[in-house]
Amino acid sequence: MANGNLRYILKNLAKRHRLSVTNEGGQEVWYGFSTALRVALYGLAGVVVVFIATLLIAAFTSVLDVVPGYDGSLLREKMVDNIVRIDSLERELSYMRVYTDNVAQIMEGRGPVVRSLTPTEEQRILSEKELVAPSALDSLLRAQMEGTGRYGLNNKPEKAKLTNEEILPPVAATVVSSFAPASGRYGVRLSVADIQQVCAVQSGTVVLTVFEPEGYTIQIQHSAGFISTYRGLGQAHKSVGERVEGGQAIGATWNEETASGGSAEIEIQFWFDGKAVDPENYMVF
Repeated sequence: MANGNLRYILKNLAKRHRLSVTNEGGQEVWYGFSTALRVALYGLAGVVVVFIATLLIAAFTSVLDVVPGYDGSLLREKMVDNIVRIDSLERELSYMRVYTDNVAQIMEGRGPVVRSLTPTEEQRILSEKELVAPSALDSLLRAQMEGTGRYGLNNKPEKAKLTNEEILPPVAATVVSSFAPASGRYGVRLSVADIQQVCAVQSGTVVLTVFEPEGYTIQIQHSAGFISTYRGLGQAHKSVGERVEGGQAIGATWNEETASGGSAEIEIQFWFDGKAVDPENYMVF
């Protein structure tokens, strides 16, 4: 291939040519015979092999994850997960629509509606809301829920009553101001001579312990919606969350007046079922 032009190559594709390699001294160190067509085919085969190898590496390895600007397989996996989650959320929403419509039907005194199971309707309720006859078990459950049994909707249990049983006087004192809600007094005001301990009127749990300008206030939650409040204490011996027994000391009337032999005033409040009640109806101070 002396001239090496394109016309010569195309014209002599099938002719054998001598290929040689020489060193720096001009000596021939390698030579071989081949045609231009065979060389072109070998080159094309090499390009195809490299291309296929590149595709296989990209498809079955994570090499693309380290290529800057390429999303990689991790992002594709996240996209697939998000699509699955959206599909699941859509299915759950359709179930919720069916549930709420059934509840509405039952509250109206009718039976549940038929749900379409065809994929095209996405399991929505049929627009005509075809009714399904309730079974015997459904009727029995409805009768129990609408009855006056323990778990019935029409069950009206009797309210607990507050009695003077197991209600102990908190302290030995003299009543200064009686219970008068109309005047803003929701308890009784007591005058306590000397330093005395203030006891819980009943077993319960301390729900409030706070210091106010007139002294400590302690509030105890008892059973059956009964709450007792002790205001104006000089000392608090219990903190929030502690369990106390009836007659157990929760504080003291110590202050400057009682420390010098004088008297102190405290207030006792009883609250039952969210309303203030007169403590003198349940004990004698």
